Amino acid sequence: MKKCLSFLAVFVLAFSSFSFSVKAAAFADLSENHRFYKEMSFLENKGIISGYPDDTFRPDGEVTRAAAAIMIGRALGLNGVQRATKFSDVGADQKASGYIASAVERGIISGFQDGKYHPNEFVTRGQMAIFLSRAFKLTEEAAAPFSDVSSSMTIYPHVKRIIAENLTSGYEDNTFRPNVKVTRAQFSAFLARALDDKFKVELPVQLTYLKNKNKIYHYQSDEMGNLYYKFSGKKYFEWDLWDVYVKNKKAYSIVEKENSQGYYFGYPESESWQLLKYPVKVGQSWSVGYQGYEHTYKITSTTMTITTPAGTFRNVIEVTADDGGTDYYAPNVGLIKVSFEGITKIQLTKIVN
Repeated sequence: MKKCLSFLAVFVLAFSSFSFSVKAAAFADLSENHRFYKEMSFLENKGIISGYPDDTFRPDGEVTRAAAAIMIGRALGLNGVQRATKFSDVGADQKASGYIASAVERGIISGFQDGKYHPNEFVTRGQMAIFLSRAFKLTEEAAAPFSDVSSSMTIYPHVKRIIAENLTSGYEDNTFRPNVKVTRAQFSAFLARALDDKFKVELPVQLTYLKNKNKIYHYQSDEMGNLYYKFSGKKYFEWDLWDVYVKNKKAYSIVEKENSQGYYFGYPESESWQLLKYPVKVGQSWSVGYQGYEHTYKITSTTMTITTPAGTFRNVIEVTADDGGTDYYAPNVGLIKVSFEGITKIQLTKIVN
């Protein structure tokens, strides 16, 4: 298993070096009914976070960059002795100075172009992804299914890493909301997940790589010419049954299905194969076929941009086989291209509603 997380600013005694021995339940504004009660209690009992002098925890309070540095520093056991830093706005007299200096030395956090750290600025979810990714040295990446996170954003690889680490599942509307400020409760949840596997979340709802049954998919094949796939309106057991038309005549049928393990393709009353293995992440590999006739497939990219006559598709999954073939799958579209040793064999030409 793996580990991960992130940072923020000084809350007076909120993150003091003095740790409470009281359980989180002792706080006047925190009950066991809170969504992240267990995570906050876990960190409080480890002395990573603490409450305020008025016996409150303030779970909805926003976390600053200074407080984040303190929390991450304590979680990683960094040197928190107050000292001078490279930032003009963080002096040795500031509570977070030692942790900020240590986090900078570790490459976990950095300042701004004005030479300052901005310790009292609030941390956003996007910044948090960067802090967690760096703090726990995450390298494995999963597909980022969020509509508000693109490959052009600095946070992109870091969001993919915290997804792969099961630190986030995003929101139900398929967004990550990178500019939303992080609360003490939310930060506690992310940090607890990075420190202990029992707090980790399920992966985000998997983007589908099935074809949309309400649309007709036209392809160009170097062997069969132009053909199109149209959903039959029927099921073949648990499979979706699609009819394939060549020269406007039904030529044969195919079946496909998707579950938590992956995407599968086959023919009625015949063979089927797993063509994608979930979760979708670079390095994911699997075998297809029978003993002595097996091929190994491997996901080699989750961020391809591929253009076919049907348009330009982003966040395309590239699957490379050991026989020289490569398949490309676009989220919520399905197969868009097949090549062999660099030569295009099949490509999507249009999708008709």
